[in-house]
Order: sequence, then C-alpha cells, then structure tokens
Amino acid sequence: MKVDVVAEVGKRVRELRDGKPGAKVTQRELAGKAGISVSFLSMIERGERAPHLETLTKIAEALGVPLMEFFTFDADPGKLEPLYRPLVNACRKQRLSKKDLDRLVSVARTMFA
Repeated sequence: MKVDVVAEVGKRVRELRDGKPGAKVTQRELAGKAGISVSFLSMIERGERAPHLETLTKIAEALGVPLMEFFTFDADPGKLEPLYRPLVNACRKQRLSKKDLDRLVSVARTMFA
C-alpha cells in the first residue's frame, strides 16, 4: 500500500491546528499568521495541494511547532521508506545542498526509528 505523503502531511496540519492547547485555532487564524489564504490552507489540509517547504515552515511557526511535526504520523514500518523518496525529491526541487539533504533524511529516519 502506497502512502500519500501530501495527504498525510495535510492531515497532520489539521490535527495540530485542531489540537492546539488552550483553544482550537481556526483556518482563518492560522492562514493569517502563516501569510497564506484560507482556501490554500484548506486544500493543504485536504491533501489536494502540496505546500512548498517555505510554506510548511510558516505554518509550523504560526502553530509554534517544529517543522518535523508535520512528518510524525502513524505508518507501518514497511511503509516508511517510501515516505523518504517524496521528501527527498521535494528537497531537491528546493535545491538544498547535499549536506542539508543528508541532515533532513537523518532527522526523518531518527523520527521514525
């Protein structure tokens, strides 16, 4: 079974937004803090759009969570390796250096170990 990383990240964004301690954060509030439109945030949460790394960083900052929180979702160990490939491909599109890419993959492996 193939894991849909875009859908899983979107689901995680929604979980973090809904589970914010103290009060639920609305899509409007989060979108405003992250500097994106409500409709784009909604598409991200539904897994219809894949946000750029910069956008995910802004969302993480707006939620007050580390970026890696978007990649901590339940998956069977046998499904984890395919998760790395889309992440690595996305990082290559961002033209990250090999050193930065190696660090990111190392963090991902540590998170899922």
